[in-house]
Amino acid sequence: MTADLTVGLLHPGEMGSAVGAAARAGGARVLWASEGRGPRTRERAAAAGLEDAGTLAALAGRSDVIV
Repeated sequence: MTADLTVGLLHPGEMGSAVGAAARAGGARVLWASEGRGPRTRERAAAAGLEDAGTLAALAGRSDVIV
């Protein structure tokens, strides 16, 4: 992956946050949407270094690929 790729991650649960962390390690920018998500999800996303796009609409508009 390259830094030019932006991945939108729909649900950074245990598996999703691991996928997001791996994508970041490969050089991708990884977004997620915090709207409607709980505190545990927010903690996992922060620990994985994911960027909060706020809403699903914003995530979709800013992502090259959505997982």
